[in-house]
Amino acid sequence: MPKSHTSFWITAFLIAAGVDLLFWRKPLGVSFPLWTLLAMGGALVLARREGQRPARATLGLGVIILGLAFLPFWRAEPFTQAVGVLLTLIGLMFWVATLRTGDWLHYTLWDDLRALAVLGFAAITRPFRRPPAEEDTPPAPAGAVFWRRGGAILRGVALALPVVGVLALLLASADLVFAARLQAMLDALRLERLPETLFRLFYVGVLTILFCGTLLHAVHPTWAVCPTAADQGIIAPFLGWVETAIVLGSVNALFLFFVILQFRYLFGGQANIHAAGFTYAEYARRGFGELVVVALISLGLILVLHTLSRRETPLHRYGFIVLSGLLVVLVLVILASAWQRLSLYEQAYGFTRLRTYAHLFIPWLGLALLVILGLLLTHQMRRVAAAALLWGLGFGLLVGLWNVDGWVVRQNVQRAVSGQELDGDYLQTLSADAVPELIRQAQRPAVPAAAREALLIGLACRATQAQPVVTPWPAFHLSKARAAQDLTRYAALWQAYKVESGAEGRFVERNGVRLFCRTGGGWD
Repeated sequence: MPKSHTSFWITAFLIAAGVDLLFWRKPLGVSFPLWTLLAMGGALVLARREGQRPARATLGLGVIILGLAFLPFWRAEPFTQAVGVLLTLIGLMFWVATLRTGDWLHYTLWDDLRALAVLGFAAITRPFRRPPAEEDTPPAPAGAVFWRRGGAILRGVALALPVVGVLALLLASADLVFAARLQAMLDALRLERLPETLFRLFYVGVLTILFCGTLLHAVHPTWAVCPTAADQGIIAPFLGWVETAIVLGSVNALFLFFVILQFRYLFGGQANIHAAGFTYAEYARRGFGELVVVALISLGLILVLHTLSRRETPLHRYGFIVLSGLLVVLVLVILASAWQRLSLYEQAYGFTRLRTYAHLFIPWLGLALLVILGLLLTHQMRRVAAAALLWGLGFGLLVGLWNVDGWVVRQNVQRAVSGQELDGDYLQTLSADAVPELIRQAQRPAVPAAAREALLIGLACRATQAQPVVTPWPAFHLSKARAAQDLTRYAALWQAYKVESGAEGRFVERNGVRLFCRTGGGWD
């Protein structure tokens, strides 16, 4: 146990103050990886100071977390940023909860829930528990302690104020930038901004308490969550083998019938679909979302039945593996059908962010099914929780490495090369991640003239878009900085397209027609 909470309080305050300094009214940028480094570094420094050694498995998890933390700084596409932030915070909770033990690798799903619950309880209660050294020492009278410490603080402030004031005035006279920053700090103390200042002080105080408890639990856990033994579970299995076999067999029969139809119609070509009374596009665009949900439900069904069913004989155990394995194989075919439908839909109607998310998620879900199949065959289903955590973190890294907006640009321009119409307005709504690919595609000789003009008009609109005069350094963003640099470097490409402003917004006029600039855009 720590002899004093002082170092934990100081570290927690620094992490909490980092939240306010880096994120208050600032867009995401380099701030998020810096704060993640601050939080993880603070915990590691405290562990070293207290003579505690982090587990290797937890340090390995930390490397993955840092990679995810850099996504909001590297990519400007909103879904990628959201996934990076969410998965980083989830990973940090498991990293903190198992800093010394590395038991996250051996936890079951029930252990994961218990570890998070214990972490939350510790974050709230641990800061207010006195360490043993303080408990063994008779406490001094409350009034004496207050006046002794309070008097020292007041004397220190009284001595520091005139000295700091004189030196600040001299430095402000010597440097205009310092004077401007000092004036901004003094402006924060104005009465009209007092509610905001008080609110910021309040949430920094609350975060300090929570972070202090979290750090204490990470370095000196008092409520250990040990991995559940292999022969234990949350609920004792109560479902008989007959009931389990009927459920799995029925679902397999249903899926087998569906798969046969898929091979005849979707995988069999356009002729069979036309014979059934549907166009290829109509058949393709229906149901790929539902098929993904079916795959997720099937995955959950295997996990639930594995937990609740009794498999008392070797025949029962191998029977469960066979039926579950068949279910996984059939679901993989269903996912292939969903992938095929989505690909046909994209070919017919173009690529968007939302379709690209599904484009990435479907094969990643297939990987999860293969992992479950492997765990079933090797009798290692208790490792599902660790596999799920790594699977989720891995998906976040995949989305970040993929560059969703750049992919959307590349695929839609390729459709234009094949004779399809290019939706230049939609491409304008993409983030700064798309700019390098937009410039690259605009210079391709194979791109049709109409599509090239749409790309160049969009780039001209981006190049003339108003930018903030001063960007706070925590909001510095790698993708946005690169986009701004490329828009300046290649400005000659779109100099023929003059952007004008009118009552309805900015536009480029071509052949008497106003083509308006588009901004914004969500996850679709």
